[in-house]
Amino acid sequence: MGIRKAETSDTEKLEKLNDEFFHEEGRDWEKLVNSGSMYVLEENNEVIAFTGLKVDKWNKTAKVIDIFVHPEHRKKGLGTELVNHLINEGKDADVRCLMAEAPSANSVLILYLKCGFRICGFNDRLYSNSGKELALLLYRDWE
Repeated sequence: MGIRKAETSDTEKLEKLNDEFFHEEGRDWEKLVNSGSMYVLEENNEVIAFTGLKVDKWNKTAKVIDIFVHPEHRKKGLGTELVNHLINEGKDADVRCLMAEAPSANSVLILYLKCGFRICGFNDRLYSNSGKELALLLYRDWE
C-alpha cells in the first residue's frame, strides 16, 4: 500500500469512485490528474483513496482538493496518511500553509483537526442558501 501521483490510467477509477461514493459534480478528473495535482492510495493494485493539492504560488499557499477513502477502508488511518502526505508535499513546495474546506456535518472535519488544522472561518452559503450546513475553512500552518 502506498501513495503515488495519479496517472492518466487512474482517471476512470477516480471518476467511478466519485460517481459511486463522493458525488462531486462538475469535477474535471482528467484535467486534475494531468496537472499532477492528484494522488492515489492503492491496495492490491486497487485505488482505495485519493486526494489532491493545488499550489498557489502568488501567495505561497496550497489547497486540499479532496480527501476520499473508500468506505470499506475507513477508520484505518488512511485519511491521516493522505493528509500527512499533503502536508509534506506542501512543505516541499515551499508554501507557508495548507488550506482545506470541510462541511460542518462531515467527519473529515475531525480528521483535519486531528492533523493540526485550525478553523479560521466559515461560509454559510457555499452548499446552499439555507445556511443549514456550514463550509468550515481550515488552515494548517508550519511557519
